[in-house]
Amino acid sequence: MKSFFYLATFMLLVLTIHSCGEDDTPITRGSLVPAKFELPFNNASAQKGQSIRVEVSIANLENVKSIKVFTKDTVIFEGPAKKESYLFEVNTRNWGIGTNQLTLETKTTDDKTRRDNRIVKIIPDVFPQEYTAEVLKEYPHSTMSYTQGLEFDGDQLYEGTGGMGSSMIAKVDLNTGAIQDKKMLGEKYFGEGITILGDRLYQLTWQEHTCFVYNKNTMEEIETFTYTGEGWGLCNNGEQLIMTDGSERLYFRDPNTFGLIKTLEVYTNEGPVKGLNELEYINGKIYANIYTTNQIAIIDPETGIVTGRIDASILALDYRKTGEVFNGIAYKESTKQLFVTGKNWPNMLEIGLVKE
Repeated sequence: MKSFFYLATFMLLVLTIHSCGEDDTPITRGSLVPAKFELPFNNASAQKGQSIRVEVSIANLENVKSIKVFTKDTVIFEGPAKKESYLFEVNTRNWGIGTNQLTLETKTTDDKTRRDNRIVKIIPDVFPQEYTAEVLKEYPHSTMSYTQGLEFDGDQLYEGTGGMGSSMIAKVDLNTGAIQDKKMLGEKYFGEGITILGDRLYQLTWQEHTCFVYNKNTMEEIETFTYTGEGWGLCNNGEQLIMTDGSERLYFRDPNTFGLIKTLEVYTNEGPVKGLNELEYINGKIYANIYTTNQIAIIDPETGIVTGRIDASILALDYRKTGEVFNGIAYKESTKQLFVTGKNWPNMLEIGLVKE
């Protein structure tokens, strides 16, 4: 159901990013653009480390004082306009993975500044290591739990569930699947991902723009934060919260204020990985369920590159039995055990990874 909503949100964001003509004065119909990009085309893509051709044309040299071609981090050219065409070969080895904006800034003789923007998508040159999941041990799991978040704190397993009027956070007995303690969300909230940092348990909501913060021991509410967009998955790296909204983006947030610190796009060598859902931070990597698939992406949190990919198709085939999707990853640090489950699945599974 929620996939329809995140697609619309993503398209709106793309349209916003791709807007051109970011000028100090508007360009009216029929007016002459003093300088513009001929290359690259908007939404061009390149593998990281490849060179791209950047071509600038100037319509009338008499009307242009200077031009500047730059990215967020690098000035490619800056100087007076002396010819009608400029051509550059720009290496992308220092560009970030995902969306990069290339800008042409033109200063005219009437002291106006005009900009032309191009979006270039940088794709990793890294092939992810492929794994297959194998079941090491089965544990009971409540088929009433629409799993949205799963996490260990020491030996204690916590689970967050979704559903209007049925969302909760719960302490769960791993061996029996029994709920030991729980706290229900209000009727108007649809619970999503959870994570524990220190003594605080954080729980997202889907479309209610609210993050609840609880005392992990008593599960009493401490405070709430608000955010824009949807909430899907949540984990932490010991210092920052890391959140998904169903797109290909990871949002790093301050655990004290929920303020946005940075955004990272997740890519494989084939392109962006959309549908990032439930998260777990394991040994310096982010493990992410890909919504409606039987795959887990292993993500480098510094670059957004998918370094590994787990195929759990056999788990869905053998253990789902409810028609609901694969979702839920938990890592027990003390025993180095990796657990997965799905929404309303009858089993929680300890798995091992086999390299393909």
